[in-house]
Amino acid sequence: MGITMSPQEYAMAFRLVAATARHPENIARVVEERMLPGLVPRPSLLDVGAGSGKVAERLAPHFGSLTLLEPNREQIANLRLDKAKVLIEPLERYDSTEQHELVLCSHVLYHVPPSDWGGFIDRLLSFVRPGGYCLLIMAAGRGPAYELCRDFAETLNFGEMLLDTVRGKHLPHEVLPTMSGFAARTFEEMYTLCRFFVLEGCFTAEQLAAMDADTARELDRKLRVHAERCLGPDGVYRLEQDEEMILIPKS
Repeated sequence: MGITMSPQEYAMAFRLVAATARHPENIARVVEERMLPGLVPRPSLLDVGAGSGKVAERLAPHFGSLTLLEPNREQIANLRLDKAKVLIEPLERYDSTEQHELVLCSHVLYHVPPSDWGGFIDRLLSFVRPGGYCLLIMAAGRGPAYELCRDFAETLNFGEMLLDTVRGKHLPHEVLPTMSGFAARTFEEMYTLCRFFVLEGCFTAEQLAAMDADTARELDRKLRVHAERCLGPDGVYRLEQDEEMILIPKS
């Protein structure tokens, strides 16, 4: 028996993440406070793995031009941002000589093999103008979202592994811990969110396809327990997520 998410479940999970994630606010605050004062007026932005475009929307008033790379056409289909150039392609296929004051890569490296992270970061930095920044964001190896995933997998790709890669490359950097998270109005919505994070982050497609009925039932039971724990006294379900922002300047 294989265990998968239906297209409807995926759509609900993506909608909830896009609508309730707090990391766009965190990124905007860091950009406004830590980067913009030292950049040229109306700088340019390259957002690698732009998702729904919520981060670009928050940053748009500060930037003269925005280039968004997002390989999933459905995720970014609802973005309405006239000055943004949207390219439906991953970083590996992006071919440009243009450089930017800020290159942003938020919650993308989960989908890149850790053995390729060094080369991926080098490619990101190749699109940063001297005096600009590369900003990397990943979930941290602590907090409620980490504990959720840790209950299903021993080895997880979190911000600490990314920090090890950056340090191993001897890149100047600053680590900015932040707290983000997601919200849901109903148990089924939070259950779908938990299921999305666990199936996407803790198992390979082969492992899911090979999962027997008893193991699938136990996984479902544990997911429901986790979702129930997210209920707050105000009746809203919340899953908090600690995150690491890694700021790399290019001299």
